[in-house]
Amino acid sequence: MQLELFEREQISQAELEHMMMQIRQSYWHLRNLRSVRWNDGRRRWEYRKVAVHKQRLLIAGVDKREILDLLACCRQKCSAKKQPFKPCKYCGR
Repeated sequence: MQLELFEREQISQAELEHMMMQIRQSYWHLRNLRSVRWNDGRRRWEYRKVAVHKQRLLIAGVDKREILDLLACCRQKCSAKKQPFKPCKYCGR
């Protein structure tokens, strides 16, 4: 049992969808910055943005498995793109 010293942050469904959209956008930027060597600062900035959103979701009580599934979808490794193909609730496929 975990002792909670502070009240959990409450996230509405609209805020949750907005944060997931921002995480997907950050990973889109990261995929496009892969081959660029001179823009490492932008890449670190995008990873930091994702880390802040991920930490906020964890503190708000979102299941860790749900966050990991979202990140797998953002990294193009979700079940909709790999064998055996299964629908993904994050990318809509």
